[in-house]
Amino acid sequence: MSELRKLIDQITEFGINPKVELTDKINFLKKLLVGVYSEFLDLVFEFDRMDYNEEPNFDYNEIRRNIKSNFPDFDLYSMVLDSNKMEPNIEIVCGDELDDLTDIVKDLLAVKWRMDNTSKNDALWHFEFLMRTHSEQHLVDLLKRLKERN
Repeated sequence: MSELRKLIDQITEFGINPKVELTDKINFLKKLLVGVYSEFLDLVFEFDRMDYNEEPNFDYNEIRRNIKSNFPDFDLYSMVLDSNKMEPNIEIVCGDELDDLTDIVKDLLAVKWRMDNTSKNDALWHFEFLMRTHSEQHLVDLLKRLKERN
């Protein structure tokens, strides 16, 4: 769990600090995203049956502003809605790099709060749940978009 905590601390910094000082933020971000994804895929925990308070509401707009400050070139992008369909009129949708990273950071801040305020297993369960139901798609979409930038 110490590696996951380290990755969470580093990636959430982009959402809480408007001026992260790094020479190659994009490459560093890609490494962090791959690390978080790897932790998700290797996750092992026991379900914690205790009842805990909910994490605080982390301000989406503030996180997004800080991410925009750290990644001023992040913008909208187009993507195929369902890449399994092979037809002439494939549906294209709009993605948003800022929204992708904001949602990832917001979810990881919730996990970090649980690491500090509940139990290890509760935090890991929430990490797994948030990744499976929400952040995984944002993470994959953002990694693909960052790769396509090159």
